[in-house]
Formats: sequence, structure tokens, C-alpha cells
Amino acid sequence: MLLPILLGFFTAFLALAFALLHLLASLTEVKKGNHTLGNTFLLIGSGLATFSLILYFLLPIVALSLWVIGCGLICYGAYWNGKHKESFHPVHHVIRIGIALVITILLTFL
Repeated sequence: MLLPILLGFFTAFLALAFALLHLLASLTEVKKGNHTLGNTFLLIGSGLATFSLILYFLLPIVALSLWVIGCGLICYGAYWNGKHKESFHPVHHVIRIGIALVITILLTFL
């Protein structure tokens, strides 16, 4: 009885942390004047992911769709930034995609 509630709180915490962390990172880069395509994708994707969490309890299918689109934009924007910088670490991007997939699966089960 208590396990689904704890799983819901844990999932909400992970999803919010993932979206807000990338929103903060993209806003910091844009504030520095680094207006690249990757940072734009990060900003739009993290905004969509954050907005989808607000909508989740009202329109769950729409919110989950926005979450998937937002996570896709986040992952692609981070990949684009990594490819166009001097140091590219593919493991970092695989971990990000894995975390996004785990959170998406957890959100699907709520």
C-alpha cells in the first residue's frame, strides 16, 4: 500500500530534478551569451519537460507525450553541444539517455 506512493514521490522527484537541472544549465549558458543550437534545444526541451510535469495529473497522455519530446530535445541538445566542443564523452550521453528512459518508464507506470 505504501510502496506505490513512495514510488510516485521518487519518480516525481527524479523527473523534476532531471528537467530543472537541464533548465538551469541551459539558462546559465544562454545568460553567458552562448546562443548555440544545442543550448536552444536544451532550453526548449527542459521547458517542455517541466511543463509536462505540471500537466501530468490533468492530462496524463498529453503530458507523457510532451515529456518524451522534451527529453528527446534535451538529449539531442546535449549531444550537439558535446559534439561541437573539444571534449566529447559518449558515456555521458548514454547515461543521460538511460536516466531519461528510466524516468519515462516510471512515469508510464504511475
